[in-house]
Amino acid sequence: MLASCHSGQMRLFLVRHGITLHNIEGRYTGQADVPLAKAGQRQAQALGKRLAAVPLNAIVSSDLQRARATAEAIARYHALPVGEEPAMREVALGAWESCTYAEVAARDPDLVALRRVDGTVAPPGGESFIQVRERAAGAVERWYRQYPRGTVLCVSHAGVIEVLACQLLGIDLRHRRQFRSENASLSEFELNEDIAILVRWNDTAHLE
Repeated sequence: MLASCHSGQMRLFLVRHGITLHNIEGRYTGQADVPLAKAGQRQAQALGKRLAAVPLNAIVSSDLQRARATAEAIARYHALPVGEEPAMREVALGAWESCTYAEVAARDPDLVALRRVDGTVAPPGGESFIQVRERAAGAVERWYRQYPRGTVLCVSHAGVIEVLACQLLGIDLRHRRQFRSENASLSEFELNEDIAILVRWNDTAHLE
């Protein structure tokens, strides 16, 4: 059961999209617009059922189709449209997109290692985690102004969710990799003007 938000706080659900073929194959996807795999569609449906009775004020999604399809599976249980939010797109990975992790590590080992500890480093033709943090944090600030006592659900991507968790909790970006975000997982924060409280992280009970 999902606990209620305390009065005076915005409740923010962060959902990672369902699984894709790139995820299954261990490929960097970035902003390549790949669809959900069949298993990802089933995950999205299970998540929709899990959240069916949870009151929501807004459902927003990255404008990439894997996130949008996941959001639509949730929205079918609510009388709400899915608002597209380009600021919540996955990290742009440039030349690394659609390559396997092993291929990237073999081709750019020094850059891969540096990027793990330095948020200003970007893949060739891609963007840094600092850039991702700025756009994602800006979106959350907008939602807070619109729904200071409401509940917002956003479907996004692992890289963005992990960066945003660091931002909300005041943690250095180098620790983002300590926040695992599985496909179709549910994380929750309570936000007010002074503090963000982590209520749940990487909850996949609906997939069991």
